[in-house]
Amino acid sequence: MNPSLFRPRRFALPPSLVLVPYFSQKSLFTSLQKQALRQQDFLHSSLLWFENMALISGFLGYPHLLTLLALVDGLPDKEIYFLGSAGAVQPKFREPAALQVGEIRPGSIFKRFSRSRSLSLKVFRDAPARFPVVSGVSVDIIQRETPGWLATQRSLRTDIVEMELFPLRCFLRRPFHALVVLSDRVEPTGIRPFVEKQKFQREFAAAFAYIVSRIDHG
Repeated sequence: MNPSLFRPRRFALPPSLVLVPYFSQKSLFTSLQKQALRQQDFLHSSLLWFENMALISGFLGYPHLLTLLALVDGLPDKEIYFLGSAGAVQPKFREPAALQVGEIRPGSIFKRFSRSRSLSLKVFRDAPARFPVVSGVSVDIIQRETPGWLATQRSLRTDIVEMELFPLRCFLRRPFHALVVLSDRVEPTGIRPFVEKQKFQREFAAAFAYIVSRIDHG
């Protein structure tokens, strides 16, 4: 990233940084707060320090996320991990599931961010069965999904839709690990939320635990 004229006081963080828009299971986040060595609330979000990683949570969409990252010291040297939720585009997905995003495409305004039709992300090669690798598309706001949009995405074999990964990939200028848990399915007649809330929480907790285990074991 090029030097910026905006030079606020930045946070010095451990080498790994985990980004989680929100924790639907409040007990999981409360447990993390108790385990953290230090916590600070900033810009309506929470920053938690641990021995070898930091966690930022409490953001929605890319403007908020990128503003938060502007306050991280040495961001180009951090190993980034993202865990969020997503909507299923392909009809084969019928329930909540944790997935790895191997590539991300731009939707709507994000097509102006890069000339590339898709950008690659990192994947955990030793966990393909537990967390299948999928392709995704990022949209800038909700309600971008229309019948025509859905038909186009299905023809491109896009699996999931979410709101942060493509702009984050452009901002960082490098791949990072991203896991998402399906919370709903996009259909021609509308968006249908999955009713298995407990399974969503289990999948989310499992994905978070896996990220932490990979950080702990290098």
